[in-house]
Amino acid sequence: MTKETKTQIATSVTASAVNLGLGLTKLFVGLVTHSISILGDGINNFGDVVSNAGAAVGFGFMHKAPSEKYPFGYGRVEYVVSFLMAILIVVVGGVFAYTALDRIFYHPVVTFAWTQFGIIAATIVVKLLLALMFGLTFRKFRSEVLKAQTLDSIMDAFITLFALTGLFLSRYIQFPIDALFGIIISVVLIVAGFRIMVPAFRRLAGARDEARTVGLTKLSEAQNGVESAQVRLYDFGKHYAEANVALRFSDDADEETRKVALEKIADTARKNNIIVTFTEYKEEV
Repeated sequence: MTKETKTQIATSVTASAVNLGLGLTKLFVGLVTHSISILGDGINNFGDVVSNAGAAVGFGFMHKAPSEKYPFGYGRVEYVVSFLMAILIVVVGGVFAYTALDRIFYHPVVTFAWTQFGIIAATIVVKLLLALMFGLTFRKFRSEVLKAQTLDSIMDAFITLFALTGLFLSRYIQFPIDALFGIIISVVLIVAGFRIMVPAFRRLAGARDEARTVGLTKLSEAQNGVESAQVRLYDFGKHYAEANVALRFSDDADEETRKVALEKIADTARKNNIIVTFTEYKEEV
């Protein structure tokens, strides 16, 4: 197991354990204060426990060596994990919205205490520290799952801030303000979930890998003697891709110039985990 895999798994497992503690803490405070926004925030943390654990499993699979059944490796598992994480976020947001709406029509009195207020405020700091941990790991080992976890942790910190504000305002406002804040939180969750879900689904459905395709096209067209390039890239995860590249050379490009261009493209692409096969250039109709 590589250092990258070990670091990614350790980061996700740590986050899962921390979120379990945060979820239990918020569940306790929510039950004591009867605050739906705090309860909902706690449920969101339990969702993070599952998503972080799933990410750890995903990291373990996506870096496995290719096998006879999976000759291109397991890199696309990352897209599956991201998609499942997004579904979980959307479901939690939907359930939370339903509960918050119900609380508007029927709600017990919210009980405020500075002790519980301080406990929930401390969880915001913990979430921001988790976001920092994910962010630093993402900067070292680029991964869509780590990026999603970073954004999710930052979003959770703001969600908790909203919930805490609702708890505080409930001291002065008769209207179930915590339920209103709960609805806002649920909308944020659902929108964020879809923002993660759509790109992951596009990758799973075989959508064009814009970044690598454009990058390989620019690399090809930057070579001496190359007038234009056609690139078709097959995405097998962040660590492996295959591409068919067709080049149109200028009429004055000799054999040596063409050979150098082909070698430079293939070598540079290989360093970026892309295996290139050169094909015949076809004029577009």
